[in-house]
Amino acid sequence: MKREEKNLQSRQKILEGALKEFSAKSYAEASLNSICHDNGISKGIIYHYFKDKDELYLLCVKECFDELTFYLSDAVKTLNGGVEEYLQGYFDVRLRFFGDNPLYANLFYNAVINPPVHLLKAIDEVKHEFDTLNIFVLTELLKRVSLRSGISVSEVVEDFRAYQDFFNARYLSIRQGRSAKSILHDHEERCHRQLKMLLYGVIRCDK
Repeated sequence: MKREEKNLQSRQKILEGALKEFSAKSYAEASLNSICHDNGISKGIIYHYFKDKDELYLLCVKECFDELTFYLSDAVKTLNGGVEEYLQGYFDVRLRFFGDNPLYANLFYNAVINPPVHLLKAIDEVKHEFDTLNIFVLTELLKRVSLRSGISVSEVVEDFRAYQDFFNARYLSIRQGRSAKSILHDHEERCHRQLKMLLYGVIRCDK
């Protein structure tokens, strides 16, 4: 086996072990020692290919968001119908992705809801394309409705993103004792509900 091929295999084995570790645990709970123990890898080999735990974590997060964004980008092209159908379809696709790729579920949730503070900027950069796609989806939804006078599409998008940050911070407190699958499903359902509230409000207006 050529050295280059062996290096690629060794690097890939480390990344696969890291993905399993960060998928099962939060950043704080995960450790290089566990990756080594569970995958028969020496810590020296890890440091030969990667700088530290931060680099491994960010690479796993990047893989998660890259795969998710690619999946969603392809699916969004097929969405049609009115606002309700489009919105429901989008969140159905998101949940289907995590159903098909369970290793990414907890990794996504922790990166969005419970990210390590010292990596916030790096995580934002990693998920930039995902955030951009979400803005595109919301903008497409807003194009299908008539906004109230004095309200612009950009203002709605900006306010929703600010509200989403608050929602995610609040959601962290209700995760205790629940599986990643249950938490993520509930989180996605609540995101869907909050977006509907943003679009339609909560007060019934009878004619």
